[in-house]
Amino acid sequence: MISYIASTYLPYRCPWAYYTGLLKTLRSSLHGTNLRRNSAASLAANNQNLGGTTVLIDRRIAELCVTEEMIRPFHPQAVQPCSYDVHLGPNAVVERRDGFKPVDLSSYDETHPYYMTPGEFILGETVEFIKLPDNVEAHLHLVSSRAREGLNHSLSGLVDCSWQGKLTLELKNILKYGHIPIYPNLRIAQLSFWEYSENAQRPYRGRYFGDTKVSMVKDGADVLHSQ
Repeated sequence: MISYIASTYLPYRCPWAYYTGLLKTLRSSLHGTNLRRNSAASLAANNQNLGGTTVLIDRRIAELCVTEEMIRPFHPQAVQPCSYDVHLGPNAVVERRDGFKPVDLSSYDETHPYYMTPGEFILGETVEFIKLPDNVEAHLHLVSSRAREGLNHSLSGLVDCSWQGKLTLELKNILKYGHIPIYPNLRIAQLSFWEYSENAQRPYRGRYFGDTKVSMVKDGADVLHSQ
């Protein structure tokens, strides 16, 4: 039995492999790195070199914001590990019994907020002006703190490559009884980004291109007609 264990125990069977692996593990621990994480990062870099899609990390998000003015105004503290925080702007449109009515949120603040009533639907806007490169798309996600308060954002978060403008936010209070406070500059959502190895052949120039404030639905071709 002892001879069997000795023959299958890695330090005896292949001491070079055992001690090489042990040395790598110790070195990773001393440098605060993780072999699995390093391997994943290397794989992502190789995929990028071969062509494909890369989800942007904080460094690259900040780089594009500075060199390409991807987000204005740019605040370094708004850069998250793999996203960028966007904030609620001053212009909004709220649904009333007689239709949608504009609301000026600039008179509200953190101390005296606008309270969304249960079931209330509002179109808001971002403070930030977004200018995506021709090979970068973005996805909008409500921040978890707003979701936990009972706020919901409609599932329309895709932002096409090369889109420019202030994003319109489709916000609803889904609480049954509670009111939700909102006000300008409130952290409302996050943008995550995907970067492609080539530019879009047909960059976005649709009906919402260049929006400078909150936008209602615009007329356009939403029905596919056969040629």
